[in-house]
Amino acid sequence: MRRTLALLLLLGLAQAERLAVMGDWGQDTPGRAQVAALLRQEHARSPLAALLTAGDNFYPKGQVVERFLQELPPVPLYPAFGNHDAPNLPNQLKRFGLERPTYRVRLGSLEAFILYTEGDLLAQRRWLEEALATSQAPWRMVVLHRPLYSSGLHGGSPTLRSLLEPLLLRFQVPLVLAGHDHHYERLEVGPTAHLVVGGGGASIYPTKPPSPQSRAVAVAHHALFLEVQKGALVGYALSPDGRVLDRFTLRKGSP
Repeated sequence: MRRTLALLLLLGLAQAERLAVMGDWGQDTPGRAQVAALLRQEHARSPLAALLTAGDNFYPKGQVVERFLQELPPVPLYPAFGNHDAPNLPNQLKRFGLERPTYRVRLGSLEAFILYTEGDLLAQRRWLEEALATSQAPWRMVVLHRPLYSSGLHGGSPTLRSLLEPLLLRFQVPLVLAGHDHHYERLEVGPTAHLVVGGGGASIYPTKPPSPQSRAVAVAHHALFLEVQKGALVGYALSPDGRVLDRFTLRKGSP
């Protein structure tokens, strides 16, 4: 009996180390269906502990589409919220069982801090500063909709950079996940890897020339997968046909 309990505990810990992320996904397109199928396939191959989003969960004005949710793997879903979600934010919060669009969630060795870029940014900065100061998680990441850095048509937000970069640097946050621009990109700025994961299903479009901080760019539908492996955080982006768009490893003290 004790061996069985120990095995179940170890399995639970192992599963808690694998997550998936998608952004800009809630549009009724073939791309959304293909990314949903990819997530189900990956979950069947190696179980996911949770799925996070980088916002724009439902187009065009945030009205919940249950069919989209039912096509995802049966794991806990932790959304960020974007500009397309804003018109119907109260209904989305109710559907996802949240009191507010800014929150934190601990998932195994990783803690995610979800921000709402359509809301009061100064108040959220104060909240994030306190949350990071009290976090005991070995790995921490910030998830929000509008990116600090991006080579996409929207580009990075100077306002978000001025507000959040001092905190990212002070607390050595290794990872920021965003959407808004409909492509995949990984950029390295100081101790932080900034990822744009806006290819979850909405129509994709070209980028501008890559910025100097860019390390990988792909204009394709995709999902991101994160795994904690022996002191490192490994990430890889897959297209719906299983092609690896990017793969990276984060270690303490370096992006």
